[in-house]
Amino acid sequence: MKVLAGGCRLYESGDGESAIRGSWSSRAVMSHATGTKLITQTVSDFAVGRSPVVRNPAAEEVLYVVRGTGMAHIAGYRYSLRPGLGVFVPPGASYAIENPGPDTLHVVGACCPEDPGRQVTVGELDAPKPGEPPRRTVHETDRAGIRAGKDREFRYLVHTDLGCKQVTQFVGWIPKSKAPFHHHTYEEGIYILEGSGRLHLQGERSTVPFGPGSSIYLPVGAVHCLENPGPAPIRVLGVFHPSGSPGVAYEED
Repeated sequence: MKVLAGGCRLYESGDGESAIRGSWSSRAVMSHATGTKLITQTVSDFAVGRSPVVRNPAAEEVLYVVRGTGMAHIAGYRYSLRPGLGVFVPPGASYAIENPGPDTLHVVGACCPEDPGRQVTVGELDAPKPGEPPRRTVHETDRAGIRAGKDREFRYLVHTDLGCKQVTQFVGWIPKSKAPFHHHTYEEGIYILEGSGRLHLQGERSTVPFGPGSSIYLPVGAVHCLENPGPAPIRVLGVFHPSGSPGVAYEED
């Protein structure tokens, strides 16, 4: 982990405290212990089988499927998982991830705010519930592209229409370009899905390189920009708290 100007952080692809719980291997990348205020980020691999049951009494949790297929059991309902899917887990809802195999299921998740009462248990799932399940998932191809600045695009994943109140999850694409310096009114956690670039921060003497699998933490008000020197586009997964629009940015004079 690199501690940067203004409380920002850059986490390399292997950073974070690792834990293994049955078929579930995880790295706790962003947390209060590693310098964030409220937001968390966990990178997980689910092998064949069913994971332990997780419950956040107070926090909203969002998941994103990077690769692999499987099933999410959330509060008695079943949801199919595939790459590019965002998943919303409401506060108080128990969930588990099931992987039928043969490939590993790779997921990036975030809780907002960090929940000190988080419970991970090897227990029974909630009893199956009848009827139509509430909408808890959305695929990135089902969202319209939205412009951010002159040449960048993002798509909402988990947002208010899924019942999420405190968190916004999105995917974004950065072509060869350098955005102007700007800041946001929310705390943001970024995961680099594809591509490489450089992070510019006000108060940092030199730019900071990043690549696939690395993560960037930006506190509220951090003046920054992401540069893509090209030629391939950068694809990012972002989560921020409180909820809002990733297209809203305040440029510096």
